[in-house]
Formats: sequence, C-alpha cells, structure tokens
Amino acid sequence: MRSTIMAGSALLPAVCWTLAVCLLLSAAGCSKPAGKKVKKDAVDGVAVEEEGEPLPEGVDLDTALAVDEGRIRVCGPTGWSRAAQSKDYLVKYIPGRRKTYPSIVVMAVAAPDGFTEVGADEHRPFVTAIAESLAATFSKNGKSPLLKKPAAVKLGPHFGATWSAPATIKVDGIKESIDRSSYAVVVGGRMYTVEIRAPKGKLDDAGRQAAKAVASALDAPEPVAEPAQPAEAAEPAAAAATEEAPAESATESAKESAALPAGS
Repeated sequence: MRSTIMAGSALLPAVCWTLAVCLLLSAAGCSKPAGKKVKKDAVDGVAVEEEGEPLPEGVDLDTALAVDEGRIRVCGPTGWSRAAQSKDYLVKYIPGRRKTYPSIVVMAVAAPDGFTEVGADEHRPFVTAIAESLAATFSKNGKSPLLKKPAAVKLGPHFGATWSAPATIKVDGIKESIDRSSYAVVVGGRMYTVEIRAPKGKLDDAGRQAAKAVASALDAPEPVAEPAQPAEAAEPAAAAATEEAPAESATESAKESAALPAGS
C-alpha cells in the first residue's frame, strides 16, 4: 500500500506538467488576431475571403467628397491626405504630404454587363466576370501574373471582389515595380475600384485595411430635394380684369357720341 502511494506521488508532478502544457496549447490555438483573413474553400470555382471581425472605423467622415459627377461619395482614410487631382483616377490619398507611398486611388468604369447592383445572388457571378476580364487583360502565354486571383469579399454593405496584381510605373523617369491590391464594388451601375499601391514587397496589412475601409464606406449621395415653388396668387389677375372694365366703358361712350347727329 505504501509503495502504491509513493508511486502515485512520483507520477503527480508529471501529470500536472502534462495538463499545464495542454492548457497552454489549447489557449494558443484559440487565440487569433482580430480581423485575420480566413480563406474558405472555393465554391463554383470562386474563392471567398472573409474577415474574422468587422472592419474598424477607418475613414474620416468629415472628408466626404462627391465624385464621378456626383454619383458616389468617398471618404478618406483617417489621418491620410488627399493628393492632387488627375484624370487617371477620381481621388487619391497618401499618408502625408511628404510621403508618396503607400497610396490609395479610387477609379470608376461601367460595371460588367448585367450588373447594375451586386447582392448576395449576384456575388459569385460578379467575381467570375472580374476574373474573366483580368484573365483577358493580364494573361501572357497562358500564364497569369496576378499575385492573388479574384475572390469574393464583403466590404461593409457591399458584395465586392478583391485581387492583387503587380505593375510598373515611372518615378522621375525611372521604372519602378509596385504591388497593388484592389477592392471593387458596384453602385448604381458603376464599378468603383479602390486600389492600394506600394513599392514591390512593401504592401502591408495596414495599407490593405485602409483601402478596405474606403471601399466599405462608398455610397451614393442622397438626392437634394428641390425647394417647392410658391403657388401663384389669383388676386392679381382679378385686379387686372377690374382695371380693364373702365376702359371698355370709355370705348362704348365714344361710339355713342360718334353716332349722335351734329348739334344734338
């Protein structure tokens, strides 16, 4: 009996250590960073990208600006500055006046055929249409240079698409390779693409989150009601009729005078 108790006492520290390790591993497995991307299995050939938690408030509502001939309202990322205007985009944002990258640009084109709006039912067909368009644009010799193929993503109230692609731009006459992540939504028959750009290998999650926040906040401005026109009063017309009556009486008197014989 005593030997059994001693054996159990000897095993107790080992059991406690094993339980402690299991608890630590369990806690590590349950803790995930907020907003971490979760890739779901593709359905009908369309990948789906979701956020673990809703996006935080990342735009400054005081910077709201109506663009695209008043069709859409855009808000800049909190703390960012609006860059100079250009015909290449609707609006551009940069982190600061002296910092060129990363940059966020908002562009607009007509939505793919048949997509005046994109809801839950049109989500996957919309992403498929984007994928086909990108394949026709970027594919070379049957290979696609896309860094990430188009995937379905929910951006605030919008059912959108996201993808990543490389590009080459000229800076002071020198070609420079950049990375781009794009987020596209459809509002009122127009496709708006919010694109975050950075030098190759420098595009981080903070930049992507800022671009997502801009895309999530896109909305159509509320129409401004025209002021009601005051109804015309009927009194002036009645007064005019009253003023014309004496003139008619004077005319009749003149006719009667002309009809009287001379000397009457």
